[in-house]
Amino acid sequence: MRTRCPSRPVVAIALLLAVAIGSLHERAAAWGNDGHRIIGTIATAQVSESTAKALRELLGDETTADACTWADEIRRDRSYDWVKPLHYINVPRGSERLDLARDGAEGQQVVSAIGKYKAILADTTKPKAERVEALKFVLHFVGDVHQPLHVSYADDLGGNKLSLKSFGKKSNLHKVWDTDLIDRELSRMRSGGWAVLSANLREAIKPEQRTKWASSRDPLQWANESLAITRTIYANPPQGNGDVDDAYFTRWMPTVNERLQMAGVRLAVLLDEALAPGEAKPSSSKKDAGPKKDAESKKDGAPAKNGAPSKNGAPAKAPA
Repeated sequence: MRTRCPSRPVVAIALLLAVAIGSLHERAAAWGNDGHRIIGTIATAQVSESTAKALRELLGDETTADACTWADEIRRDRSYDWVKPLHYINVPRGSERLDLARDGAEGQQVVSAIGKYKAILADTTKPKAERVEALKFVLHFVGDVHQPLHVSYADDLGGNKLSLKSFGKKSNLHKVWDTDLIDRELSRMRSGGWAVLSANLREAIKPEQRTKWASSRDPLQWANESLAITRTIYANPPQGNGDVDDAYFTRWMPTVNERLQMAGVRLAVLLDEALAPGEAKPSSSKKDAGPKKDAESKKDGAPAKNGAPSKNGAPAKAPA
């Protein structure tokens, strides 16, 4: 008897279901597009003139803000599947600190990836295409390691398996920290989008904070900071019915903001070290450095000094 082949619509539906199920077992993108662009524009507002020039030469017409999201966009390309473990690092439950001898996964994690791609970016003997790719990885992975739940536990995929409602909508703990809290902050702003929030956060960084954060140049230390926050997040789940609400937002949004600020400051230092080694570092951010540097901030989507978005700074919608 002849075996009946499934119809094309049935095959198509099966393929879609397979993709959907598979995606449930991948970690979500840290911070979402808005968070990564915020970090990128905080950083480019503080780099040296030589670093800003090098960024323009490497990226061409692409803004640094957009380059920050590339490492998530390539998730759709199967040829880049090897990149997926580089967005995070796992630790055993109960661990208080990372141990790369235990958690290093033979270099296939975010802490080691930052060092690897910083070295490639700094090596001017490398082909330009390789350095551009390394730059895009560095821009993204520095943001990732500052998202607490990218330094967490394999058994629940960094909170992806912890389903809950966030401001009345289906979500999970990881997505709350990636996008939901930032989206809530943006919805509460009277005007503007991610670019205005980036400028606000940059303006709020105190000189002593910038100095302290910039002095920490070890990605392993950044990851340990995230782990400490992750442990507190798990020890203090949403109250009441277990859903994320404005009380949770009020408690944790200051932490989100500070991690975005810290990532931006540290990314600026890393870029200066890789692209302008030995150059004297400015004592202040670009907001105090004159019109030439402000122009570079505008190119990357940051608002002008008066807080209005630049022409290229229309807010981007964070991924669902």
